[in-house]
Parts: sequence; structure tokens; C-alpha cells
Amino acid sequence: MRGLYVHLPFCRAKCGYCDFASAPGAPAEIDAFLEALAGEASAYGALKGKFDTLYIGGGTPSLLSARQLVKLFSVLSDVAGPLSRLAESTFEANPESLDVEKAALLKKAGMSRISLGLQASQDALLKRLGRIAMSGDFLKAFSLLREAGFDNISADLMCGLPGQTLKDFTGSIEWLLKLKPEHVSFYALEVHDGTPFSADGLKEEPEAAAAMYETGAAALALAGFRRYEISNFARPGHESRHNLNYWDQGEYLGLGPSAASYLGGERRANTAGAAAYVRAALAGEEIPAQYRETLSGRKKSAEKIMLGLRKTAGIELPDDIFIEFEQELSRLAEAGLLERSGRHIKIREDRFYVSNAVFREFV
Repeated sequence: MRGLYVHLPFCRAKCGYCDFASAPGAPAEIDAFLEALAGEASAYGALKGKFDTLYIGGGTPSLLSARQLVKLFSVLSDVAGPLSRLAESTFEANPESLDVEKAALLKKAGMSRISLGLQASQDALLKRLGRIAMSGDFLKAFSLLREAGFDNISADLMCGLPGQTLKDFTGSIEWLLKLKPEHVSFYALEVHDGTPFSADGLKEEPEAAAAMYETGAAALALAGFRRYEISNFARPGHESRHNLNYWDQGEYLGLGPSAASYLGGERRANTAGAAAYVRAALAGEEIPAQYRETLSGRKKSAEKIMLGLRKTAGIELPDDIFIEFEQELSRLAEAGLLERSGRHIKIREDRFYVSNAVFREFV
């Protein structure tokens, strides 16, 4: 498989925890960005029609006007071919910027999956996060998407938030499950340097987050969801195929500032600076890179293991990789972190939340 990721770096306001490449953008700035995106995409004409999945993220892609969305989908069709023919196409949206017209437009354009931002169902927590949309806005947006014909909607929840209790988190899950989404993702709060939360001196609460995560995972299992990756849960048949391609070490192309690509064994990420990205793309120049490297040998094998272990099903290793990392695998198994059956390995289900202790062995 090969995936196409597109990063739209615009949002109405930055949330307190956000460390993504995003900032508010005026309509004229977004228009210029879309022209730049078309310029970058044109360099990959040889890949037209050779993508299986599409993921449009940000930022807040739904911030674009209907006119700008039409332009975006035209650009992406030029590189991916007819979007409706893709095996999966995901569009990230925030409730406050979604309306009837946009929901219908997304459906018409061929989007098959919507990732709708929630984080929590308690308005007090949402305000603390700096979110614009409250729980009522999420309900309205979710309903609009169903009315537009979307039968594959994902929602994100965060745990370990400042002032959040286990009761709050389980309450958010119960509230969300009443809407019957097809997919749910959990994310523990991470406080990154340079974010408002970091400036305010807020700290992560890993123990509280771990308790919420495990309790939430059990609740989703009872509701018919299958945990197929450390932080992702889906009803049968609704796993994110785009993300599974990442974890299977498949190829992908990233367009837009900070977007990463993995093609022909080379890993590369565009500059995170939107202005530098637009200047280079409009001038027909190569987009400045944050980094680029060609994976080979032990490093490529180690990454294959780490990505494969993110999946709850684990990974079947080729003989050469299994032998090369036999000491590390034995050590993790003896520590009770890893299960082994022949050359098949996976993280123990009750150790998912401490998976970083496993991954450190392969860095």
C-alpha cells in the first residue's frame, strides 16, 4: 500500500497543548497556501493514481471555506486520481468549523471517513484545553455528518488532563458511545516546550492517565470495539487503513509544511515553516527539509519492529531480523513486556501503556 498525507497548517486558535505546525490563517493566506500545495503536488505526477489511502490533517482542515475545499480536492485529485476510488480517505474536522454545506461537499468529493475532534465531553475541561467547540457543538457536527451519509466517524479523547478525574474520562466515553461512532482514539496529555501549557507550568500526570487509559480500553471492549493499535479502537472493519500502512512500514507521501514522506527507502520531512514552504513551492523550488535520511541495515530493521509492535496483533519477523535482535527480544520477554511464539512477537496487552519501555530497546 501507499498513502498520501496532506497537512493544512491553519486553525482558528491554538489549543493549550498543541505542538503541531499550525497557526491562524487569513483567507488570502490559505489561498496562497493552496497554490503552493498544487505546486508541490505537481512534482509527483509519476505517482498519480498510485495511492491507496488519503489523510487530510492539520491544523483544522475544516476551517477552509467551501470554495477553498473545492480547490483542495481538485489539487489532490491531480496527484491521487479520483478520490472516491481510494480504499480510504480521511478528513480531520473540528465541530465549530463544520456546517451542512461543508459536510455535503466532503461526501461529494469522495471522503469516506471523518475524524472529528472531541477530547472530552465536559465543557469545563474543553475550556481549560483552549478548545473552541463545546460538547453541544460536537453533537451538532456529528449529526450533520450522519445526515450527509458518513458511516465511518472517528473521535479523539484525551486522558491525564489538568483537573480531569477518572470519572470524567469514563463519563466522556459513555457520552461518546451513545452516538455510536465507528472509531475512537485515546491520547495521554503530553506537555511540550513552547506550548501554552508548558508556559503555565502544567505537568503530565502519567499514573492518572494510565488508569484512565486501561479503564477506557475495557469500556470500549465491552461496547464491541477492538483495540488494534496501542491508542486506537475500532468496530470490526473500521480500522484506519492509512495508519495501518504506517505501522506496516509502507510507503507514503506527505504534502504541506512539516509533512513526512517515506518513499524509496528515504524518510523526509518538509520544513515546518508555512511561509518558507509557500515561498519555495510557488517558486518551483525544492521544499526545504527538516531532515532526510535513508534507512538501511539494523536501523531499518529496528524501525520495522517498533512500528509492528504498535499493533496489538504484533508482527511476524523474518529469520534474519529475529536472529539479529534475539538478545533484546529475550530480555523483553523475560521482563514480562513481550510475548513470543516462534518468530511472532507482540506487546502483552496489560503492558501497552508502558510500550515506550519496549521501544527504547530498539532505538
